[in-house]
Amino acid sequence: MKSLFNPRKLTHLGQTRGCAAVAFSGSNLELTTARTDGGDVQVLQQASASAAPPPDVENAAPQWQVAAQSLRRQFDPHEHRVVTSVNGEDVLCQTLRLPATEPAELKQILDLQIDNITPLPVEEIVYSFEPLESSDGQTRVLVAIASRSKVNERVEALEAAGMPAEIVSVDTLAMFHALCKRNALPTDDHLNVLVALSGASANVIVYSQSAPFAVRSLVLSPEAIHSGEGESLLREELQRTLVAAEAEHPERGVGTMTFLVQDEELKSLAERVSAQLSTPSNFLTNGAVPTASLSLCLDCAAGATLRLNLLPEEWPMKRRAAAFRQRLIRGAIAAGVVYALALAIFLSLLAVKASQLHRVERDVKSLQPGFMQARQTQSELITMRKQLDNKYSALEVLREVTTLMPDGVRLSEFAFKKDQTVGLKGQAPSAAVSDDFLSKLEKGELFSKVAPNRSSTEAGGLTKFDLVCTLKTAAGVGTTP
Repeated sequence: MKSLFNPRKLTHLGQTRGCAAVAFSGSNLELTTARTDGGDVQVLQQASASAAPPPDVENAAPQWQVAAQSLRRQFDPHEHRVVTSVNGEDVLCQTLRLPATEPAELKQILDLQIDNITPLPVEEIVYSFEPLESSDGQTRVLVAIASRSKVNERVEALEAAGMPAEIVSVDTLAMFHALCKRNALPTDDHLNVLVALSGASANVIVYSQSAPFAVRSLVLSPEAIHSGEGESLLREELQRTLVAAEAEHPERGVGTMTFLVQDEELKSLAERVSAQLSTPSNFLTNGAVPTASLSLCLDCAAGATLRLNLLPEEWPMKRRAAAFRQRLIRGAIAAGVVYALALAIFLSLLAVKASQLHRVERDVKSLQPGFMQARQTQSELITMRKQLDNKYSALEVLREVTTLMPDGVRLSEFAFKKDQTVGLKGQAPSAAVSDDFLSKLEKGELFSKVAPNRSSTEAGGLTKFDLVCTLKTAAGVGTTP
């Protein structure tokens, strides 16, 4: 049969990011990537990786991770929106009628009613819903409930491989939407039926005008398929589903039944069941049956919002926390780099300054001998200048003292100590004359200080004095001008 699907070109409104859909199909993981280009959806690649666990291992999760890592190397998750799904038999789907309102309020209503829909504890499930149609003040919604552990197994395998899933859908519903888009299913207002048969299950969707009314799943073992038991179970499930749908929608008659089958054995089973139900039937096989990954990818890449998302809330929270930690780490690394750079600059400047200081110290050390020699030469020059300067010689000092002596003053002793002091002893007619002599000496140019050592005045007024005069050169002895 010629394929009804041409995945290379579907016209829809595009989006900037590509899409990568990973479907857990039996013992394989299937990957389909697509991107929109000018409004056309182009499938970039399709691949698969074996995820069959060894015969002695029951847990398939490690093998899923290995298969997911193999697929991860074939595309860049940063440039694609990763989408995955759970199998129809792992999901409980039910249609409900709720008051017509906004989606956020519908979720609040469902949060209150979810306990009545499933027997499982709320903490063990994850659910999502899709508004279908609104009429007479009511909205018909499709609710999908899945085991949280079933969903987490798939999401965790992809997360460990570096492919964080943003959407978790239901593979059977994705295939149904893909077939509707390609007009591969009847679009009339009858109660039409889509039956997707695989080697382990039969997924049934009752729909009208491309909107699902009821979704059922039936688990079939390989032994039941090979025997008549599978035929009987499938026929009875279809009869119950159709009766329930007719009871709820009596205005719509039963339409066409379409079977999706992957091999001739399943097609033979579908043909026998169809004959027993006496219902008009179509059979889609081989290339006419879209894979789950292709269906998911086309929906995502075409820009359509996938109707159901069973991704548990803890995964986005974990990713945000991980992104926050990563930003902190990057900030710390950046701060460390800035600090290291500043420290390197500081140490470089310090090394430059140390080098300059060492150079100055070497220059000072090299100039030290010349400096000491200049100091010695200066000292010698000062000594020689003093020797050549006769202003403070004994004769000049005696001449100056004699000039300053008042009338009637007589010197009995003149003790000269070069560049130090001059001792004067003598007598004056009176104490006033003696004090006048001392005053003149103090105001003279030769002495910096005149100190009376002792003096005495006799009865007739005669005053004997003993003076010590400090030469002005005494202060400069041994210093550098």
